Amino acid sequence: MLDQSYNLNLVVLSVLIATIGAYVAIEIALRVRAAVRRRRLFWVYGGSLAMALGIWSMHFVGMLALHLPIPVWYDAPVVILSYVAAFIGCAIAFSIFNRADVGSPLLMLASIFMGFAIAGMHYTGMAAMRMNSHVLYDPLIFAASVGVAIVVSFAALALTRNLLTTSSEPRAWLKKAGASLLMGFAVAGMHYTGMAAAFFTRGPTGWQPTGIAVLGTYQLGLVVAATSAGLLGIALAATQFERWTLRTKGRFENLLELSPQVVWFGDPEGQITYFNPYWYEYTGLSEKKTLGDGWINAVHPEDRARVVESWRSAVREGSDYEVELRLRGREDEYCWFLARSRPSRDESGKVDAWLGIAVDIEERKKAEEEAWAASQAKSEFLASMSHELRTPLNAIGGYAELLALGIRGPLNAEQAQDIARIRRSQQHLLTLIQDVLNFAKVDAGQTEYHITAVPVDEALHDTESMIAPQILAKGLHYSYNGVGKTTAVLADPEKMQQIVLNLLTNAVKFTEPGGTITLSSEMSGKCVDIRVADTGPGISPEKLKKIFDPFVQAERRLNQPVQGVGLGLAISQDLARAMGGQVAVESAVGEGSTFTLSLPRAPLMDLADLAKLKLELAEQALAPPLSDRALHEGAHPERPKERRDQNERQHHDA
Repeated sequence: MLDQSYNLNLVVLSVLIATIGAYVAIEIALRVRAAVRRRRLFWVYGGSLAMALGIWSMHFVGMLALHLPIPVWYDAPVVILSYVAAFIGCAIAFSIFNRADVGSPLLMLASIFMGFAIAGMHYTGMAAMRMNSHVLYDPLIFAASVGVAIVVSFAALALTRNLLTTSSEPRAWLKKAGASLLMGFAVAGMHYTGMAAAFFTRGPTGWQPTGIAVLGTYQLGLVVAATSAGLLGIALAATQFERWTLRTKGRFENLLELSPQVVWFGDPEGQITYFNPYWYEYTGLSEKKTLGDGWINAVHPEDRARVVESWRSAVREGSDYEVELRLRGREDEYCWFLARSRPSRDESGKVDAWLGIAVDIEERKKAEEEAWAASQAKSEFLASMSHELRTPLNAIGGYAELLALGIRGPLNAEQAQDIARIRRSQQHLLTLIQDVLNFAKVDAGQTEYHITAVPVDEALHDTESMIAPQILAKGLHYSYNGVGKTTAVLADPEKMQQIVLNLLTNAVKFTEPGGTITLSSEMSGKCVDIRVADTGPGISPEKLKKIFDPFVQAERRLNQPVQGVGLGLAISQDLARAMGGQVAVESAVGEGSTFTLSLPRAPLMDLADLAKLKLELAEQALAPPLSDRALHEGAHPERPKERRDQNERQHHDA
């Protein structure tokens, strides 16, 4: 009988390989349960190969760890056959992992088959030994090794099945590590039990290996161990990558499925390749009738050409896309959606995909329609009421004037003073009503504009004459700084004068006696700025944000005899914007306020052109003015074009 010993390094490597193989097998078993269809079959085969590699590598490195006083060769075909036996045993294991429910009887039966397969691998590998010796087996130890293989198989199957149901629990990795160590030592225990059953006796002299044989050496053990560890590491990395990919993909797919809006993807040519479930639930269309260009059929016929053309234009230019459109639902009803898309680009900047969403904005559309209808109703009501109120007020003014003329007899001093008060109050009410009427017309888009070149200096001097009596009556200081006689703006002369007069009137109203009002103008880029500055009390920051809102006044004082309704600045801002300009304000409490009207600058004129322009303005004043839409399309960008056209057709009695 030959002396036997073991290389401790290779023994440790064999146990380590068995443990790594067990861990990889558990990870792949988890992937088998998570995979579907062809992916599951792929992981079953891959897992069987990886698990068999771990068990076989442990076995072969363990055999190479055996040291005998004679050279030992290994028959390569038989060694490969031992791996096949290991693969059969592992395939049995993964068939068990792949089942949803496994009872104890089936688990025991599978353990028996798997144990015999592993024992077959071991003893087939032993049969691959080629040496000048005979191998004898102790029957009791041989039987014990087969029993150990069955017990090890049962433990491996039971532990892995348990991990499959608890893998999502906290610290499941500890269970996997513990199970891997247990399985690694158990497989190694089965192997070395089988090795203990073998006895080697010296054979005849002059023996030589035949066939395809490989000399068993320490270096070969290291190579097999390192190669197996590398392959198992690759298998583990692939498993972890698959897990990360599935987790990320699963979250993304869940997000798409739960999204309460349409999400879609397209190829670089703009052909749609994916819609999330929301699209199919809303439209009722099948995937076959949707992908590619089929989605166009769900668009409202009136919107179809516009949507298709804008989409193709975005695809050609590779630019962001946004459009409002109506989509047909399951019940053939149409709802408004806001669709947006953005191209995805590769490293070279070339479009490689399109990503888009479409959000249901039907409620917003309805709210806009209702708000517009309410605004129209309000404007019509204000206009109607203003018109109705002017009739009795004009009558009051007429009768007061008759009384003042003495038609009903002479008046004493007190009566004449009362009549004067009545007439002032009547005129004040008419002014307030006119403000409301102007606001209603501007808000409804019914104001008409006649845009022409207006000499700034000329227009501002005309406005001065209108406000001069109020300035003198209140004892204010007034100054004017003009921009020059040849400077003109593109505006409606009447509307421009109305804005400036309103700003001057406010300055007079809120400036204490002895204060200063300054009217000035200067060029600012492509515009001309007309400024009205006062030394009044100023406007607080919180009021400054709302100063141009309707019915808002910067300051209301009970001792102020004349109050408006807070529409002057709102009207002025609307008029300025309709002419392509705007009104801005700067103010500090206690230091006064400066209102600036900015209007587009007209080409410079020489003095000879001024007389000609004055004549043209006089002739145009006799002609019917052009409408807001015809003169300045888009003057009210916040209103749809259709609504502006509708407003212009409505008759309004000024």
